[in-house]
Amino acid sequence: MAAGYEADFLGAKYKTAFFTLFTPQPSDRNEAPPYPPFDEEYFEWIDLLEAVAAANSRFTMLELGAGFGRWTARGAAAAKQCGLPYTLIAVEAEPTHFEWLIQNLQDNGVSPEDCSLIHAAVTGKDGKIGFEADDDPAGSYGQSIGGSTEIDAISLPTLLKPLELVDLIDMDVQGAEFEIIEGATGVLNQKVKRIHIETHSNQLDSDILKLFRALHWKPHFLYAFNTADSTRWGRINFQGGTQSWLNPRLHERAEIRRVHTLQNSLTWRTVRMVRKVLDRTAPPDTLRRRLFNATLSGIGGKYRRDPEDIKRRG
Repeated sequence: MAAGYEADFLGAKYKTAFFTLFTPQPSDRNEAPPYPPFDEEYFEWIDLLEAVAAANSRFTMLELGAGFGRWTARGAAAAKQCGLPYTLIAVEAEPTHFEWLIQNLQDNGVSPEDCSLIHAAVTGKDGKIGFEADDDPAGSYGQSIGGSTEIDAISLPTLLKPLELVDLIDMDVQGAEFEIIEGATGVLNQKVKRIHIETHSNQLDSDILKLFRALHWKPHFLYAFNTADSTRWGRINFQGGTQSWLNPRLHERAEIRRVHTLQNSLTWRTVRMVRKVLDRTAPPDTLRRRLFNATLSGIGGKYRRDPEDIKRRG
């Protein structure tokens, strides 16, 4: 591996200078990259690899809020290993990240004929929108809409219009998730087999959950924003929430039955439900609420992210 680059087990590579949390690699080296670690991205790996394995004659993927296109490059690498042609669409709003996206896909040998790279913010409707720019692109991937820099905006129906079938949408759009999905439910039902969403608030966790349940999609992963919980791969910290949904209209019934829903533990869900009840029956700053909080704090403490993880990632 060349100096300045890191690679994953599929062979997809990226420059370590793209993100300050990456370990610098100052020298050329020979190495066999390990399998992905057991962290919140492990669920994203599962969705990607399952989507590629379930693709028919072509793998089609959208990465929304693509950054420098890690998952787009990984999708290309996985499709190549399966002998599948692919169609990739990556959308990124931050100007420097978009330039890195172009470079990263070139570094990974992804042909321009097989991918469409769009410099825009994904929102609920087409047009223009204010965007929050950043002076430290390698130090931050949390930029969101609502700033003073005007950029192009593109909706999910517009992105999906030229496509017949999409195997996977990977979405990390820093708070715009619900608006984007709510305006595209019809075309999602018609064309999209699977969607992986990183959520960025408790309210978004709840709203997106209700929306996809109303659409009768099958949940695969449901882990809440800013928590830590036990999983079948051990305890995992979730800086952002993780939701994964499969469209039953575009999968065989047997496929849907084989999908297991992995989610926050029953105790965590119970604590969260009790807190919602308390908001109605024991208002903040009352004696009753303080007594309940003292009890719940001991139970709920095990579901808080580790201090080391908060310090490292915020």
